[in-house]
Amino acid sequence: MNPNTIFGLSSVLCFSLPILVIVLFRLYRHTSLITLMLYYGLTIVHCLTAESIPPVPTFTNPWDVMYSFVEIPLVLSSLLFFCHVRQRRQFMQKVLIGFVVYEIAVSLYFKFSPQSSVYIMTPGLVIVVGYTSFLFLRQAKFTVLHGKNIGRVLMLGAILFSYGSYALVFYTYFIEKQPDIYTVYSVYFVSSTIASLLMSVGLFMMRYRIKELQELKVVRKELQMVFGS
Repeated sequence: MNPNTIFGLSSVLCFSLPILVIVLFRLYRHTSLITLMLYYGLTIVHCLTAESIPPVPTFTNPWDVMYSFVEIPLVLSSLLFFCHVRQRRQFMQKVLIGFVVYEIAVSLYFKFSPQSSVYIMTPGLVIVVGYTSFLFLRQAKFTVLHGKNIGRVLMLGAILFSYGSYALVFYTYFIEKQPDIYTVYSVYFVSSTIASLLMSVGLFMMRYRIKELQELKVVRKELQMVFGS
């Protein structure tokens, strides 16, 4: 079997693992994890419909362009899972809505062209990497101090690792104009494959923590019913 074929099949399998964990442990009850599942699902479709492995984003076909428009909003929606404070969640929702409006404006002006993809991905990567870094450092500090929520650290680390690598690849090819996009993009594809494994482990570790938090919500409602607000 061709090495690229083996690499492609193993990568698709890795991208399937987060979906399997979410479905198996019914984590889809959280809307933000549904968007994470959709993100990995679209990534699998992207791999299966690509002309090469790794699927190099030449942005010459409609699928690459469409994927670039959908990818960032899905990731930003997934980050809502880590925003439990009401003010921070509202801020993230405003950022998401603002970015979607920005995408609509770009699509109206540049249509669905390779240029529009560049204008979408540049600010999108900055937002994802920047905000994920903030959440990751904050969660890592909490985990070190209290010894809890290691799963969240792994999940945020997976997103940060994947999109930090993507930002480096994006800068190298589109800003520095490096000609060998296949080699450059292979770095991102491998990092995304590793990140999907980290995400799967993080989701697996979070299943009990999510159950505990849901039970805590039920207890609070019962206390409110008995003692009043």
